[in-house]
Amino acid sequence: MAASDARPTVLHYVGHQSSRGGTIAALQALAQGSDAFASILGVGPGYPRDLMPALPTLEFPAVGPDRIDWACLWRARAVARCVRTWLAADGTRVFHAHSRPGLLVALWLRRWRQSRVLATVHVLGRQRWFYRFAARRLGADLHWLGPAMKRHYQLRDPSWEGCLPDCVPAAAWRAAPRLPRRAGRVTFGCAGALVPIKQWELVLEALARLPAGAPINVIHAGGEDGTPESAAYAAELRRRVAPLGLNSRVEWWGEMPDLQDFFATIDCLLVASRWEASSMAALEALVAGVPVLASDAAGTRDLVATARGGWLFQADSPAGLATAWQQLATGDVLTRWQRDETALRAFTAPVVAARHAALYRAKLMA
Repeated sequence: MAASDARPTVLHYVGHQSSRGGTIAALQALAQGSDAFASILGVGPGYPRDLMPALPTLEFPAVGPDRIDWACLWRARAVARCVRTWLAADGTRVFHAHSRPGLLVALWLRRWRQSRVLATVHVLGRQRWFYRFAARRLGADLHWLGPAMKRHYQLRDPSWEGCLPDCVPAAAWRAAPRLPRRAGRVTFGCAGALVPIKQWELVLEALARLPAGAPINVIHAGGEDGTPESAAYAAELRRRVAPLGLNSRVEWWGEMPDLQDFFATIDCLLVASRWEASSMAALEALVAGVPVLASDAAGTRDLVATARGGWLFQADSPAGLATAWQQLATGDVLTRWQRDETALRAFTAPVVAARHAALYRAKLMA
């Protein structure tokens, strides 16, 4: 069979030992978006295998925390050796990294002159120099979620060229945006793990700045991630609610495997963190007909701008967030909002998967 006719088998390596997170959801949607390539999820020891829908998994040695350091770099070498053997067994196989450990593995493979290797960056990391180094080493085989990410890493071309955005299943599409449902009040929703990088404390500080009669409340969907740091952070958030006088404004809904009821309840999704590379919750909200209010430093601003997905507020500013809330709650902006249907469909799984398929076929033909 000619390489151009072969069906690639792609190892989407994350190295995670947990099934939580937007990257896993995006990869599941991607795998369902096209039959042009087969997908396998590369995971670490202990990854749960009873998920539905689930990707086939292939387990590799643990690299360690999802970070860039010398210890992880060395442990990634062992994973790269396993991947090199896996690639050598079949010429239709392709490795695609989707995490910090995965990027380290990809760099080892490139050092060993492996050609069927790609990587996508899914974070707004603080070690910007390292990602620029990786961009030089991997060239066109390193991809980004959007232009905002390229600007964060101070790359020369902050365009959509070389970007592979997250995607959602086409079946999740809701034909028409919904209108606010709670008469006299506006409900903002927050979705995500209770971890410091999400900056949920900003939400409480902004709520405390609102006038007593402001018709605004917040619902949070999400739980702890199983770490002591997350447990302590969640406890501190809940402890602060009563002293700030927010008992009537904040609801904690906990972990929700399906956010459809959540989206049906809220009027606008809030992406509070400046470190949100590309919020899957924001993409899911827009597809469900719910607009987004996001930090102007987050990668989510690409989605807001491209698909007319909502509005931005000043990053790290409780006052800026409170002002944005009041503007949305007291005017007719929410009821007049309309997403860009054509632009948003570019983030659905069949469209994004077709771009991936072209890259994978090119790798087989190289």
